[in-house]
Amino acid sequence: MAKTHWKKLTNPDYLGAYALDDGKDVILTISYVREEKVTGSDGKKDDCVVCHFSERVKPMILNSTNMKTITKLFGTPYIEDWSGRRIQIGIEKVKAFGDVVDALRVRKFIPAENVPKCESCGGEIQPRGNNSAEQIAAYTKKKYGQALCSTCATRMATELRAAAQEAPNETVDE
Repeated sequence: MAKTHWKKLTNPDYLGAYALDDGKDVILTISYVREEKVTGSDGKKDDCVVCHFSERVKPMILNSTNMKTITKLFGTPYIEDWSGRRIQIGIEKVKAFGDVVDALRVRKFIPAENVPKCESCGGEIQPRGNNSAEQIAAYTKKKYGQALCSTCATRMATELRAAAQEAPNETVDE
C-alpha cells in the first residue's frame, strides 16, 4: 500500500522533494518558466521563478542553484530558450534554516533517455503543449501509421486533405 507524505496535503501547488516517489529521479520537459507571485505556507507572498512542465505534474519553484544548473546544461541563461528541454530532477540533502533537509535539484547532466525519432525525417520528436514526445509519437503512429514530428505530421495531414479533395466523388447509378 502506498503511503502519503504529509506535505502532499499541505503544499498542493508546487513540486517538492516529498513528491518524488521513493526518492527516485524524474525526467520532465520544461514548458515555460516565468516569475510569479507565490504564497508561502505562512501566508507571505513572494515573487518567485516558477518552472511549468509539459507533463501533468505540479510546477516547481526554481532557486538560483537550479537556474544556474539549467543555464549550464543548455548553454543559455534565457528562460525562453529552456522551453521544450528535458531535465532530470532528484533529491539532495542540503543545509537550510539550521537543519539538513531534502531539496529538489536539477541534475547536472542532460537525461539519457530514448527520445522518439520521426519515422519520416529521422529527427527527434519534440514535446508540444501539454504532450510529451512519447505521447506525440503514439498519437501520430495511431493516426498516420508512423511516429512523426510535428512538422512531418502537419505535412502528412495537408497531403491527406489534398488527396481527399482530389478524389472523384463516387456516385451510385440507379
